[in-house]
Amino acid sequence: MEANLITLAGFLRGIFSFSWIIIQYIDTRNREQNLREFEHFHKLLKELVQPEDDKGTMYIDRQTAIIYELRHFRRYYPYSLRTLKGLLEKWKKVPDQYPRILEDANLTILYLESKVKS
Repeated sequence: MEANLITLAGFLRGIFSFSWIIIQYIDTRNREQNLREFEHFHKLLKELVQPEDDKGTMYIDRQTAIIYELRHFRRYYPYSLRTLKGLLEKWKKVPDQYPRILEDANLTILYLESKVKS
């Protein structure tokens, strides 16, 4: 009987140790993924609002692609929504603004609003 208890205790200790290693591995992977997502999100935001070259030129295709990509960062939906609304108001005041960027911003705002409210 005592030998069975010792064997059972050893087995449970092994299961616990293995489980703890798995939990630590998953936690580390999640933290690394969150860090990569954070860095990528902030890089996209910087590229969206900051001119690409010394002349202050930003290519509209790149901006519209970035606006669309903001839909993939669920953790940042509320922030992305506020940022896009502010940028849209600013962009509407720019003479000869490309209508496509305004349209894409509006579409992404609608998408984010539907996700934030639900």
